[in-house]
Amino acid sequence: MKDSPSGALVTGMDLAYGRVPKEYVQTFPSSGTAVSPAAGQVYAFFAETTGAPGADGFFYMDKNAPILVNVPGLCQSALVGDVKPVKCGTKEPYVEPKDLEKFVQENRVR
Repeated sequence: MKDSPSGALVTGMDLAYGRVPKEYVQTFPSSGTAVSPAAGQVYAFFAETTGAPGADGFFYMDKNAPILVNVPGLCQSALVGDVKPVKCGTKEPYVEPKDLEKFVQENRVR
């Protein structure tokens, strides 16, 4: 197909926080690195590429390493500007689970 990406897949790429992969360019932040992820929090990520499919998702930062998780029902209110978490298909605020560790266990990507 003419519109299909033709580059290497991002899936399975070994990424290290604060290091830009070979042949890639960091666009945000424009210099330095983003704030280090704090343990006990869920973060969203998005990696855009040229000539290959991008990757996005969520990870939970535990005390030792990130854990890839699904977050069912969570969408963004906008792509830029004042982005707020909302329930998918609505404008209602997304309510975080009360027991985050249990949520991570139940929604871990295996």
